[in-house]
Amino acid sequence: MRHLLISILLNSILFSGVPSKNFDSWNILQEDNIWIGHFESDFPWCKAKTNLPFSIKDILPIIEDVNNYYKILDSVIYSTKDKNDIAHIRIDYPFPFTDREYIVKFKRIIDGNDIVYAFATNDSLNQIVDLDYIRLINARGEWRLSPINQHLTEVSYIWNGELLGDFPSWALSKAWVRHGNEVLSNLSENLEEN
Repeated sequence: MRHLLISILLNSILFSGVPSKNFDSWNILQEDNIWIGHFESDFPWCKAKTNLPFSIKDILPIIEDVNNYYKILDSVIYSTKDKNDIAHIRIDYPFPFTDREYIVKFKRIIDGNDIVYAFATNDSLNQIVDLDYIRLINARGEWRLSPINQHLTEVSYIWNGELLGDFPSWALSKAWVRHGNEVLSNLSENLEEN
């Protein structure tokens, strides 16, 4: 019983802090087929969402297939997830910027009718750092699948938009819009191909 309580406490700390589904104070960056917004709190939080003409059971296996993110998402150059749901992901950045990487734990959460695939890092996952990459030591976010009907799902992706290192603050909103569009467009393209 004690181990269960410790596990619940650690998970609630690890996966807390992400803006809730009902949060509505986003600053809109793009209002299109893919909606993108951000806001500043402890970190710059970003959200991209769209409706896809697929069921949750069609979408969830792709989102949970972290080992193949490098095949699905254009800028991901390396992705692997172990049996403990710890994932290591590396992202290609255009010259002259240094590539980024993060190590996170994933967890599936049921929230009413929604399925959330949350991810977060912690200090223990950031012990060893590869100097060829900028480690995103505060990486955190979630995929949220909200059913609209049997064949239509709202897909939202929330992430900590902190990029650290040599990335200029004036270019952040452009990077956030690019990332949000890429992630949801690549997901949609993969669903249509399968």
